[in-house]
Amino acid sequence: MQSNIDIYLIGLSVLFFLVVAFLFIRKISNVGELKVKIEPVTDDFVIDDSESVQIKSQQSFNFDESSKQNDVEQELVILNLISVDKSNFDIEQIFGFMSNSKARLVHGFFSYKDDNKKDIFRIANALNPGTFDEDTKTFAVIIAADLNGVERPLETVKEMVNFAFTFSEKFHANICDGERMPITKQMISHMESKAQEIARLKQLSTFS
Repeated sequence: MQSNIDIYLIGLSVLFFLVVAFLFIRKISNVGELKVKIEPVTDDFVIDDSESVQIKSQQSFNFDESSKQNDVEQELVILNLISVDKSNFDIEQIFGFMSNSKARLVHGFFSYKDDNKKDIFRIANALNPGTFDEDTKTFAVIIAADLNGVERPLETVKEMVNFAFTFSEKFHANICDGERMPITKQMISHMESKAQEIARLKQLSTFS
């Protein structure tokens, strides 16, 4: 008789433990669901085309027309740097950053040159009128280069990307492509592959 009571009590204990364990696990599961819930994100960082600068060619930047002189079509690479919260950049800090980066103001654009004083890429205000001055208010910057117009296309892409990441960290900006889509490693690899191909064609042309 005593043995049956012991078995009964053990059974109740096991049942009680299973019920408590079930309730505890369900509670944790519910908490987990709350933690991973994804809220919809509205796109507050779209630049209206009416206020943006449309970079059709590097003549807009007053670049050296080396590709034009060589009768070669331009191959533009463009990056956009857009403030994360769409607040204006501090223009004094922008000028200081450009100076420290050895970019020089030329006709309202910042020019990044190589050791031979030739343009590698240029940085402009991505909002109209597209230029920089001491009173500029902007939350978007555009970087552009003509891979057919530089001596080292691959190095140009790498320098552009490094510049963009440094700028992004300092000014809390999103790095986007020419269509203002967030940049990815795959996009960067594509840019580098394009630059390598252009460099290869340049080498072939020197031997022809």
